Amino acid sequence: MVLKKLTLKNYRNLLSAQIEPCGNVNIIYGDNAQGKTNLIEAIWLFTGNNSFRAGKTSELIHFEQQAAELSILFEDSEREQQAKIKLGTKKEYFLNQVPLKKASEMTGNFYAVIFSPVDLSLADGSPKNRRKFLDAAISQLTPQYSGYLEQYERVLEQRNALLKDLYRFPALRDTIDIWDLQLAKLGTILSIYRNDYVKKLSKLSEKIYFGLSSESEKFSMCYRSSVFDQIETVDHYEDCHIQAYFELLQKNLEQDTKYGFTSVGIHRDDLELMIDHLPVRSYGSRGQIRSSVLALKLGEAELLKRVTGENPIMLLDDVMSELDNKRQDYILNHVKDKQVFITCCDMFNTISLQEGKVFHVENGSILSERSHGLAEEDRNVSAFRQ
Repeated sequence: MVLKKLTLKNYRNLLSAQIEPCGNVNIIYGDNAQGKTNLIEAIWLFTGNNSFRAGKTSELIHFEQQAAELSILFEDSEREQQAKIKLGTKKEYFLNQVPLKKASEMTGNFYAVIFSPVDLSLADGSPKNRRKFLDAAISQLTPQYSGYLEQYERVLEQRNALLKDLYRFPALRDTIDIWDLQLAKLGTILSIYRNDYVKKLSKLSEKIYFGLSSESEKFSMCYRSSVFDQIETVDHYEDCHIQAYFELLQKNLEQDTKYGFTSVGIHRDDLELMIDHLPVRSYGSRGQIRSSVLALKLGEAELLKRVTGENPIMLLDDVMSELDNKRQDYILNHVKDKQVFITCCDMFNTISLQEGKVFHVENGSILSERSHGLAEEDRNVSAFRQ
């Protein structure tokens, strides 16, 4: 999949902007708060997902304007397509000039994987962030997963509400089994999906991290289930797994009633990242944390390609910070067969770029663009600076 043109009007600080990127590495550089991340964010919206930055829809529109318009021309493995988003009093979405009812109808048409500084919490933040990552990644591959997840969350909400009422209304105890059985069935399905995804993602990410670290460190991950002690054996939807899930809910009922929430289940699970068998969240350096998350995201992109047949576009926001020269070179020159967008403040972080295109953003405008191999004078300036 290749983005051939992006056109923006009144989007954040970009009153009028257009880029025609190349099919491999595209560098977007400039000082902070100039509009680099806005370009990346605009591309991401065409996946059908919400912005990876917090904020209201109104904040996506230039503060002096009433509406914004975004459009892309992209090519998948079969044909060239167009998509458009209009932001104003309401959101409007169009694919090949056909109106869509909602943003999620874009999902499965335009694939992208995003890395942004907030994603560093996947390595050293709360388990909630890692569960959210898994749920979003699996949903792109398997749309029915999000349906099961929505059902699970509704049942969980009902069970938690019931737990808060049990002390006052003990007769409600007879109804808890109904909710527990539903949670057990849905939780088992979701556990199987997650475990299978992590197994496949781990193999791909491990290989990528090995390259990032110049083959000096070993990366791995595993899914930590709060229900199944041996989650690796839970690979089929069977009565014995449902029963084990149900029995654990029953075993923890007294404690759950005391605290008013469900203490075990897929909503309490975690994804553990490790380097050389040590948890990244406890022992990883800043560079290792960034490299771990990057390997996770590149692995996600590779798995997406293998399942869908489409190469997702890589959106890497401020990815070069805290990486040594070897890891920067890997990102610039060894992420093969994918269109990549990289934002950075200092153009000289990308001096080793062998082939690609560079866009300079300043005060909401694209001031210049040029193709690479780097010009010899840039290499000379870099050598002088060192």
